[in-house]
Amino acid sequence: MAASGVLEMLARADLDALLEELRTRYQPGALERLSARDPEWRLALEREEEEVGALYEALRAADATFTRWRAAVADLRRLWGRLDGVGDASLDQVA
Repeated sequence: MAASGVLEMLARADLDALLEELRTRYQPGALERLSARDPEWRLALEREEEEVGALYEALRAADATFTRWRAAVADLRRLWGRLDGVGDASLDQVA
């Protein structure tokens, strides 16, 4: 299992905080009662949960992109680093 990236860890913390809040405030049966009274609320809840899920996956993908970015910059730095200590005379020998 791959380590979580920074964005995923932040998103997970947000979700954990939301779940803890729900755990302390939720009354058994409230979901069913409000869903029956206000079907539009339930539809909105489902849309938002779907959006949060999609955004969570996008954040995970962004973490992967950021990891690739850092590796690419490190590779570029390493390649440019080969210029260190290369004077005009040593460049003439390569040509």
